[in-house]
Amino acid sequence: MTVHHFTLTTSLGTDAAAAEAWQQLKSSPPAGCTYDPEVFAQPPGLRCEREAPTRLKAVFAVVGEVHTSHGLLLDDLGVENLSEWVSDGVDQPGSPAGIHTTDTAAQALLLAIDRLRRLGHDADDIATFTDLILGRSHTV
Repeated sequence: MTVHHFTLTTSLGTDAAAAEAWQQLKSSPPAGCTYDPEVFAQPPGLRCEREAPTRLKAVFAVVGEVHTSHGLLLDDLGVENLSEWVSDGVDQPGSPAGIHTTDTAAQALLLAIDRLRRLGHDADDIATFTDLILGRSHTV
């Protein structure tokens, strides 16, 4: 397996609940991650090295662990312009272009999930939306 290096934070700043979660993460970050008080000139974040078969699995595993343990949904990998898409090197996951396109897709998905939850949708709703989008279900 490959060791993937990435940084995660939240995109909408830090409210009181998030500040408490970050304090807990400061003293007890997930395995392979270190707390950084200021990433991307934003709120605190985690710098991670995680072994996994793919970069997406590494990123999503950390996001899931933090969400389950601390109630904080990390949704920012530092991609500044989600509309940019680099097609050269996409088939080479370890290349700079492959990493950027993977991070762009991951951040877009994480942002969408965060916004849907803020609109009151739960995990079952989000799974249903995904099934509808992918054509695995036609029932609303």
